[in-house]
Amino acid sequence: MAELRIIHGRKSIKYDHFADYEFKYCRAVTSRLMGVTALRVAWRGKDNPRDEFYQIIHLDYSEYGVDEYREFECIQGEANHRENKREMRALWNHFVAVMGGEVNNIDAPVMMRLIADALPLAGDDVSREYDSDENREFREYALLRIGYMMDALHGSGFSEEDCASDYAITAVSPARLGAYETINYFIMRLVDHDYKAASVLTNMDEAELEKIELTSPGIQTLMKCNIQRSNKKEHPSIDGISYPFLCRATTQARDGYYHSTFIIWLSGSVLSKDPVVTEIRVGSVLKLSDYEAAMQLATSEYITVFGCKKGFPDSFDITTIGSFKGSEPDLVPNGQLFTAYKPDNSHVNNPEYRLEGDVIGHALLSLSNEIVLMSHSLRDITTIDDAFAYSIYAPFLEIKGRYRIDSSVFQTLCIAPGASFDDLVEPGDGQ
Repeated sequence: MAELRIIHGRKSIKYDHFADYEFKYCRAVTSRLMGVTALRVAWRGKDNPRDEFYQIIHLDYSEYGVDEYREFECIQGEANHRENKREMRALWNHFVAVMGGEVNNIDAPVMMRLIADALPLAGDDVSREYDSDENREFREYALLRIGYMMDALHGSGFSEEDCASDYAITAVSPARLGAYETINYFIMRLVDHDYKAASVLTNMDEAELEKIELTSPGIQTLMKCNIQRSNKKEHPSIDGISYPFLCRATTQARDGYYHSTFIIWLSGSVLSKDPVVTEIRVGSVLKLSDYEAAMQLATSEYITVFGCKKGFPDSFDITTIGSFKGSEPDLVPNGQLFTAYKPDNSHVNNPEYRLEGDVIGHALLSLSNEIVLMSHSLRDITTIDDAFAYSIYAPFLEIKGRYRIDSSVFQTLCIAPGASFDDLVEPGDGQ
């Protein structure tokens, strides 16, 4: 009797495309010290080198392991060749813009080490603040496909064992860090319990890092950090030569917000490049009330409101407007939200770090036919305001007002279906 078996076609997720291709290159965003990186992996056809296969992989070293995974097969002569390549490039450019990092070419073992260090976090036994059946199904798919990929690379003689974790982290991190960058990145990775990445910024080992009081509230996001230089006489270090910095940080944990005070000592001064953390001494870690958290994180919103005139095009393409080039829409209850990101992560090299510092501004195309621009920076709101005023859409826009508001209004507008800006402000609010 003949034996029956299933043969998976190319459209099946169980078809091993990697058997038909050979590794070509990998490009990675240098944002590992932010706790994430994106990889663009290119493969060439074994039978026809003009055939291409691409992977876009978003790795998260906090809770999810793999946050996005997409494949694009671009076969010469097929009808979808150009469309697949265009879609791949658009997704890649989106990740580069959002992460604000530069892009480095990395070798296969470095890529494999980055993936291998992230995969344990993709398991179903990992505690997460948010999860769903859809997310679990996605991770199962991503792990299957990445498994095929890793097997193919192993078969070609590549191995993650040829690359140490600290080398891989450094390969996808900014070069020549300043003192403020070192402190902010160190605190980000520490409170996120990403001890491998934190350890490349200090001479303390991972076991020491886990015991630091800042980690006690669980996995946290650094929302704000204020750094002040001190002096060796007032705050002497254990080694007698390190430079002290006084820090106040606000973090968000699963159960709320926390405010911490601590002193960090660096091996170099504020003018040094690539200093390391030699010591940290925590003063307090206090949970904040909702009111206290709002006061800690409050910042002014600069807002411009345009009304859309009759004839405003249905096919609105914000990518033609200044800083919003490459911006993808996020669907919110009150329309489409677009975000313009800075081209780098220079906001980390700052004695007053804020999480939202990587954003130039936002634009909401609302259900009430308004375009509402918002930025926390007067300079940036002026830039994006001018970009809209001189855009191809200018004839269809009418200015309704420009405001500075010292409370958070924009987020409320985004989640209020059909609301206009006037619905949310009282006469005289802002200016």
